Amino acid sequence: MSGLKNKLALATLSLVTVNAQAEDPAWEVDTSYLSYVETNNRVSVAKSMANLTRVTEGNELVVSLVHDTMSGASPTGAVRSDNSVVTFTGVSGGAGFAAGGASDYSLSTFEDTRIQAGFNLTRPTSRTVSINYGAVVSQESDYESFGASAGVTRERADKLASVTAGISATYDSIYQSESGNTPQPLGDVSQTQAFGKGERNTIEALVGGTKVLNKQTVAQMNISLSASQGYHSDPYKIISATDADNRIVANFHDSRPESRLRTSLFSKIVHQLGDTPHSIHVSYRLYHDDWGINSHTADFRYHRKLTQRQYIEPHVRVYRQSQADFYYRRFYVDEGLNPILPADSIASSDYRLDAMTSLTLGMKYGIALTKNTDIRLRAEYLAQSFDNDDYDKNNAVVFQTSFKYKF
Repeated sequence: MSGLKNKLALATLSLVTVNAQAEDPAWEVDTSYLSYVETNNRVSVAKSMANLTRVTEGNELVVSLVHDTMSGASPTGAVRSDNSVVTFTGVSGGAGFAAGGASDYSLSTFEDTRIQAGFNLTRPTSRTVSINYGAVVSQESDYESFGASAGVTRERADKLASVTAGISATYDSIYQSESGNTPQPLGDVSQTQAFGKGERNTIEALVGGTKVLNKQTVAQMNISLSASQGYHSDPYKIISATDADNRIVANFHDSRPESRLRTSLFSKIVHQLGDTPHSIHVSYRLYHDDWGINSHTADFRYHRKLTQRQYIEPHVRVYRQSQADFYYRRFYVDEGLNPILPADSIASSDYRLDAMTSLTLGMKYGIALTKNTDIRLRAEYLAQSFDNDDYDKNNAVVFQTSFKYKF
């Protein structure tokens, strides 16, 4: 479905320059390298991406490749305590670890690689209607994903407005990298039963449109609905049960609902500042799901031309989400030190399901070296704050270099 959303975003940009009829070369290659490093060196990600685009007689074919390498230490969900001895399996290809005493077993080391490949083809069926369809496959040591999408876009005859509708389907397979299995949801870590691979199916639909409001302003809006069924738990996450002195009595595997329904509403305004080449891009996204998570995302970009060939783009993004209904920081115990578990057996201490606030500040610089060649540089600082998790702060730095060549 991300391909459909990208198509809708591109429609906004095309409406801004509706009168531009410059003829571009038939081929375009766009490569990018991204580095994500958390400031405490807890997690690092290196991502290489390449998009090859071919345009002929109105048809556009985009082939995309992604290669990720990830390493570091991820919070398991366990309470940070030195008063127990527990052994856990590492995440995403990690060897796992034994912890106790002065060790911090609330973190699990990992190292993994992801390879993804996909394509999207857009074809006009008339002067105002085009269809697009695509497919994507992704592979990690503990995760496999296969997806397909299709959509249709209809433009108004004067090219000043368009509507888009699309649908996508995804099949995911999830398992622990070492065993190829998934643990029993909410099973005791010390004696849990193992099951086979977890499977999940997702269907997502999107409807949206763009419209030129005046000579300087374009508006975009879309709504999406996603329904998934199957295995949603994280096979590596755990929940601790502790006594009054914060000593871990037992640990239990992550257990989430077998279905999820998500809805989101996205709106965006692109406004050219008077007769200048500068523009502002403002967007807002409202999200809700039946796990009890509500989120708000506000994004602001200021595109400023420095010269005919150069520009800068300051960026600010603010994000806030509520915690899931079944988020537990820990389980408590009764007088006999027996863990008090939820009646519906649904619980997770994954920090990503906690209430959180995120702020991103960034800057992008672009320069056209020639008519058919350009370079973009991007740097961003990310600050996250979690309401309940023991690891309540996370700061990261992102650097990205991109190179585009048309031929």
